[in-house]
This record gives sequence, structure tokens and C-alpha cells, in this order.
Amino acid sequence: MKKTRNQSLDQFWRIDDKQLNTPEHDEMLLWLLKKENLKKIIATRSPESENWDWKHVKIHAEEFIVSSSGFRVGAPDILFVVPHYLCKNCNSTHRNMDNCPNCDSDDVIIHPDHQQHFDRYFIEIKPRIENFGMTLKQLKLFISYGYEERAYLFTRDLRFNDEFEGQGIKVIHSLNVQSKL
Repeated sequence: MKKTRNQSLDQFWRIDDKQLNTPEHDEMLLWLLKKENLKKIIATRSPESENWDWKHVKIHAEEFIVSSSGFRVGAPDILFVVPHYLCKNCNSTHRNMDNCPNCDSDDVIIHPDHQQHFDRYFIEIKPRIENFGMTLKQLKLFISYGYEERAYLFTRDLRFNDEFEGQGIKVIHSLNVQSKL
């Protein structure tokens, strides 16, 4: 099978997200696009995120991950970008806007080169895990392009939490959208 320039890797490998055009997926996506919801749910799995500068966190929906050669890898449901801060006391870079986690100084500023100093995270939305292996393959593909320890799966399906977590994917659930399918 020959890959075309307009085809992303997830399309090439036939990783088809059939849930993308369901009302449940739309409901979950719209819920996550509200910054206060995103902050609340990320904090359940990453408590350090409480200290991020959420005012400057940028949320992007259905945006492609692009390789360094310009190739489209695939489009996670949500990409969010967290700015870095610079400690003027010890000169370390971090995501904490209140104080430096290294020296506890509160003399921190947004990194002067903030266009280049940020972390990107992704969230894939699956109302139900139809196929564990295919979902894992899709998430691992995205992770392989620089998202180690910055990958989340948002699902109502509670069956495979331990398996995804064991592969480095943080599983998040909204309290009002869980189910034991």
C-alpha cells in the first residue's frame, strides 16, 4: 500500500476513529473545550497542574500533530499548550507560575522566549473502548512524536484503566460521564 502526501499516518494504518462523529464524542469534546473543565479533570491525574498558568494555556481541537519533516501524523481530539516560566533566582525553566519548584523562589516570570518554551499535551476522546489494541496503537503513535508522559485518554469506559496506565497513558473520567460498559 502506497502512502500519499495528503494521508496522515493514522489514516495510512487505517486507525479509524468511528466514534468521532457520534453525539457522545461531541458532548465530551465540547465539555473539554471549556478551560475550567479541562483544568479540573487534568488536576485529578496531574496535581502539579494546579500551579500552571491556566490563563495562558491554549486549547486546540482536532489539530494535527506534524512531524519535523512536515508529515501529518494524526489529529488527537484535544491538544493543549502550557507555557514555561523562568526563575530569576536559579535560572531554571518550569511550568509553575507561582514559585520555582527547584529553589522555592517566587521571583518567576513567563519565559522571555515563550514562543519556544512550552509543553504540548494531548487528549484522545473515546466514549467507549471498542478495541483496546487499536486504541492503544493510535495513542502510542501520537506519543511517539514527543508526547511521552503528556498523553491522556478521556473515556466513559472504565474497563481498561490499568492497561492504559501501564503503557504511560493517563486515563481521565468526568464524574458525570462514567460507565461500566
